[in-house]
Amino acid sequence: FFHWFDYMSWYPLGRPVGTTIYPGMQITAVAIWRALGKLGSAISLNDVCCLVPAWFGVSASILVGLFAAECSGRKSAGAFAALIMAILPAHIMRSVAGGFDNESVATTALVATFYCWVRALRDRPTARDGEATADSYAFGVMCGLAYVYMVSAWGGYVFVVNMIGAHAAALAAGGRYSSKLHRAYSIFYVIGTAGATRVPPVGLAPLRSLEQMLPLLVFLGVQLLEAVEVERRKKRLTPAQVWKRRVQLAMPAAALLVVATAAILPTGYFGPLSSRVRGLFLKHTRTGNPLVDSVAEHQPGSTMMYRQYLQNVYPLVPCGFALSLLRLTDANTFLLLYGAIAYFFASKMARLVILLGPPASAFGGVALGFGFDFLIVNALLRLLGYAAEEEEEPGGKKSPAPALDVAAREEPKEALKDAPQGGNGGAGLLKSKPKPSQLAAAAKARRAESRRAETNPLGGFAAAREEAAAAVMAVADSPGGVKTRLWVGLALALATVYAYYDFHAYCHRMAEGSSRPQIMFKATYSNGQTVMVDDYR
Repeated sequence: FFHWFDYMSWYPLGRPVGTTIYPGMQITAVAIWRALGKLGSAISLNDVCCLVPAWFGVSASILVGLFAAECSGRKSAGAFAALIMAILPAHIMRSVAGGFDNESVATTALVATFYCWVRALRDRPTARDGEATADSYAFGVMCGLAYVYMVSAWGGYVFVVNMIGAHAAALAAGGRYSSKLHRAYSIFYVIGTAGATRVPPVGLAPLRSLEQMLPLLVFLGVQLLEAVEVERRKKRLTPAQVWKRRVQLAMPAAALLVVATAAILPTGYFGPLSSRVRGLFLKHTRTGNPLVDSVAEHQPGSTMMYRQYLQNVYPLVPCGFALSLLRLTDANTFLLLYGAIAYFFASKMARLVILLGPPASAFGGVALGFGFDFLIVNALLRLLGYAAEEEEEPGGKKSPAPALDVAAREEPKEALKDAPQGGNGGAGLLKSKPKPSQLAAAAKARRAESRRAETNPLGGFAAAREEAAAAVMAVADSPGGVKTRLWVGLALALATVYAYYDFHAYCHRMAEGSSRPQIMFKATYSNGQTVMVDDYR
């Protein structure tokens, strides 16, 4: 395949197909066809190519559900997110059967990479004082492998690696650095970059392209932070000493980096930003090709476009985004950052609305899951006289759900998961008393959390958020508040059912339109004259 030269393409020059396209989609289709053949299926390669988008659309929907559940900590949010993603027009446009395109495979690879990334950052009770977890190793490897597959499938891999790099940098800047972040990102970057360089159209671009310098700089930065973190644990440094040591290491490293860049830059080693990337940030910069620039998909996004491809999910996204701000964990901050950046790119180029499919589904799932859990299930249980049971989150830890989760960090809650809890949703009426070992673990977790808070620039914001949420929960858990929640939840449930039928019918029409593309169609002028629009010739 990689040595295939098509003499009929770009005639009379020909084209080295194997080295000028992203081969992931073609290799995937052939691999599935051969696997089905060995299992006794007589399906043709043509039929496999037709069905690949639908198969990968199903897998992408499941992965979005897992991704939303991991970020939000609510299984109900994951279930709703998967249901939305399955029929969302922003996803259907590239997952309809017969639409054999790079994006149909790449969407699954993108979501798989992001899920493995947030899964690698999951907190564990056994990991103390910011130590690395087994998940950071295992899922760091899987994240890197999923990213390699993403690189082989679509040129949008640049968005994926920068998205993860930006999230790692945001966590470090926000005072949430830990050894698990170092292990997850380092393993992902090493495996992903090594694999990406083996894809023919990519080559050494991850180490030479200016578009991919941010992930490289983050990789170098986390090595310095980890060196300080190891020293902190060995010498039990104070927060002031930690910051001083970081500055001491960062200054010479930055100077060395500047000197190296100044020496390499004149040699032409670094490639320029592509015209499409420049067009995303500079209003009057496009590809330079008038034909390409005039394509509708390359025009800036609009409200009409969002309503066309998100439909009834469009008003749910801001609600889910706002609710996600109440739970700033490592995973949930990725969802917030992903949604904001995807919205920015979609507003610059209409075709990038495909990037909005997963975060829009996740935010829609968060909004619906919150309404289902907090307004209906929790309120109904309290009205009937039952104490809300603790719900096990994807990380194996328990939180007072279904209720409003206001924890900024999960370690103290993990350590106290079997201890009586009060105030957070009123879900602390447990039968057993805490054991001495549990109280000791909780005290240690609180001390570690206190040390992190001292170096966290957002600590004051988190504390204010928790106080405000606690005040809201005190009102919501009162007898009148419980009844109000239930009535509001039932009213919203009826409205949701009504909106679902409209959403389903709209998505079905969109799917039918996408499955019957036309290059010739009739149009009517304002004077009634009928003409044939022929895009083929």
